[in-house]
Amino acid sequence: MKTTFFYGLVLTAGNIVLSLVFFFLGFQTDKIAQGQWITIFASLGLLIVVTWLGIKAVREESKDKSLSYGKGVGTGVLIALYAGLFGGIYAFIHFTFINPNFADYAIDMIRQKWVAAGMGDSQMEQAEKFTRFFYKPVVMAVMSVPYVTFFGTILSLILSIFLRRKPDAPVEGAEPAV
Repeated sequence: MKTTFFYGLVLTAGNIVLSLVFFFLGFQTDKIAQGQWITIFASLGLLIVVTWLGIKAVREESKDKSLSYGKGVGTGVLIALYAGLFGGIYAFIHFTFINPNFADYAIDMIRQKWVAAGMGDSQMEQAEKFTRFFYKPVVMAVMSVPYVTFFGTILSLILSIFLRRKPDAPVEGAEPAV
């Protein structure tokens, strides 16, 4: 199995576990306001760790244990792309069957912010129609692909700086490895 594909699956599995844990703890339902930041930081932490491990694994697989900056970035982007695709499939399943009322909880949380901002009822009604569209399972599933890929790309650009490694210089007098 290709390393990037494997780490994409690992990242997806980790995000599925996080999603289920946060759902059962109520951070996707009645405690959604508190769970919003916890979910973001936990997912970001998982993305950092798995991308780091995936890029490092690709580096260690090379014969001379080297990794160019471009190869590191490409590896991280592929991991994120796979995770976004598989995560999108799971997001559809999760928000269709496991937590079909997620949009209602999210809108209730957002509505409180709108009220605090002084929005009128007609403005909130218009905003709710627009916002509800983005909380449909299909839309959330489709949006997960560019979302995860974008953040994975940014992260890969940073992590590859630290994980790149030039090939060792050949030792004088030694025969080249075949």
